[in-house]
Amino acid sequence: MQYDIAIIGAGPGGYVAAIRAAQLGVKVALIERENVGGVCLNWGCIPTKAVITSMDKYNEAQKFSKYGINLENLSYDYEKISERKWSVVDKIRKNLTGLIKSYKIDIISGEAAIESVNLLKITQVGSVIDIEYKYLIIATGSRPVSLPGLTIDHKFILDTNDILSLESLPESILLVGSGASGIEWSRIFNSFGKKVILTEMAPRLAPMFDVSISERIERIFKRQRIEFFTGTRISKIEATKVTLDNGKEFSPDIIFLAAGRAPNIEINGLEKLGIKTSKKGIEVDDNLRTNIDNIYAIGDITGILPLAHVASHQGMKAVENILLNKTSPINYLAVPKIIYGNPEIASVGYSEEELIAQNISYESSEFPMSAIGKSLIEDQIEGFVKVLADKNRILGVHIIANQAAAMIQQAAIAINCNLSPDDLKDTIFAHPTYSEALYESFLGIDGSPIHLPIMSS
Repeated sequence: MQYDIAIIGAGPGGYVAAIRAAQLGVKVALIERENVGGVCLNWGCIPTKAVITSMDKYNEAQKFSKYGINLENLSYDYEKISERKWSVVDKIRKNLTGLIKSYKIDIISGEAAIESVNLLKITQVGSVIDIEYKYLIIATGSRPVSLPGLTIDHKFILDTNDILSLESLPESILLVGSGASGIEWSRIFNSFGKKVILTEMAPRLAPMFDVSISERIERIFKRQRIEFFTGTRISKIEATKVTLDNGKEFSPDIIFLAAGRAPNIEINGLEKLGIKTSKKGIEVDDNLRTNIDNIYAIGDITGILPLAHVASHQGMKAVENILLNKTSPINYLAVPKIIYGNPEIASVGYSEEELIAQNISYESSEFPMSAIGKSLIEDQIEGFVKVLADKNRILGVHIIANQAAAMIQQAAIAINCNLSPDDLKDTIFAHPTYSEALYESFLGIDGSPIHLPIMSS
């Protein structure tokens, strides 16, 4: 079978690339050994956020009496939460498969091996088929991996697939790593009344975020009685007894390894063709091309920024680079990073530490959500918006607040379009909305916010 573009991997990078290529009128093969949608749809973003939605509803229901709504005997059924999670995944997967097929893209199941710069061999049950292509896009993603001294056994030490497969929650959990997954599952277990211990080897929680975000997360976790240890590793595990290197000992029901992923570069033929790789993954240039002219790579496999929305954007860009000769590089500074739950955590652009390290001059403005009318109306006063900027451009925005995930997109647009604080000050923000905190933070760059804090956040 002959194709203009063959794509290995049908995750958020691969299927977006396939659809964009089909839109541009070429024949596309999309090769996947498991289910379309990749980790994000099947074992990551979607099922986790489905559980978080149930958690948020449960937490909100506990506060109904504040709004004059009486609700007695509130409880949750995690088995039903889990059932709903998988039903959401199934529905999206079916819709996605239908969308891909509507573009007359061939979905080919099997294990791909690269035979030459123009040939793939796909191993299927009982057969091997040849796929000839003009261009190849590798989008095989990443997978969870064990850490030294912490071998995933899928019983006591779990990975992301294991944690999502639980039909009931054990009474206690020890989480390793305070990235998005570690923070989100700490919130889930805590909200459903379970004991949570979180370890992070960095000196603060959520080390990929601005320090002001980390400090607020730690305050919230202390208030919620989530026990956490920064600058800490597990030194020993004996049966179910866990000893940290600070001497603390715990006996959790499970350990969730929420740190450590590796690119899926074990593709037959990759080395034979001489495609350059590193510890991070496949090396690509600014146009996502490998050192082989007609072979591209996108998503987690590149090790650039392992986020589903980055993979999708890279998929579109790779196809447009191939078919339209577009060569504009991706602005990775404008990529939003989000942790879900309540309050949401979102960031885009530089952190304050990065600006200091790179000797970039900036002004900082921070505005509390407690001063926003919409926050008071909905009893969502936790958090703040922090803007880092100079006279000519927005450099970074960091938010911890209800609806932070939606607000950060406004900041991402501002950074991607090189807007200045004055450009944002001239924009009218609707009232009452959470986004007014963004506006006030932009005003605060030159010390002129309109609304002063009503109460301490």
